[in-house]
Amino acid sequence: MSKNKIPEKIIKVLKDDHRSYVYVFELEPYGDKKFVYKESREKNKRKWQRFLNFFRGSESKREYYQMEKINSLGLKTAKPVFYNKEYLMYEYIEGNEPTIDDIDLVVKELKKIHSMGYLHGDSHINNFLISPEKEVYIIDSKFQKNKYGKFGEIFEMMYLEDSVGIEIDYDKKSFYYKGAMLLRKYLTFFSKLKNIIRGK
Repeated sequence: MSKNKIPEKIIKVLKDDHRSYVYVFELEPYGDKKFVYKESREKNKRKWQRFLNFFRGSESKREYYQMEKINSLGLKTAKPVFYNKEYLMYEYIEGNEPTIDDIDLVVKELKKIHSMGYLHGDSHINNFLISPEKEVYIIDSKFQKNKYGKFGEIFEMMYLEDSVGIEIDYDKKSFYYKGAMLLRKYLTFFSKLKNIIRGK
């Protein structure tokens, strides 16, 4: 944000590594209203990513329009403010990462997303936020139309369950669940095999 002429005050740095730079800040004209600056350092530097971005738009552009889409559906996420090819700016959400006590709220929200024909895209427990009013916000998603039907829904539930470390309530008796389990074992096997070949 140093490229902007509007005075800003950095409140908190959320992430600062080779992959991304994210911080919470205030802009002088808006008083104590908070915003987030997010820069995808790694993806901005990769030549292949920059080539792909020529056709599909930058990471910040895609995330901006994902946020707009989520909000337009009546689901909750941050409100996007501005983007360019290097960074994204959006309104800060007051809230906390979900705890075990919030898991039913998160499962309900994920099922709501699925009922609309979409996938979160990265349904790890940390990619949801619980507001003080106990509303669930979607964050860091790869929000997309569900092209995989029940398999896509089951995979997201599996991933959420793995990230929490406890069992959650969803359909585990259907053909889709059994098929998803087999596919996951297959993918896990080949992932381990690739690491062995690479000497990891």
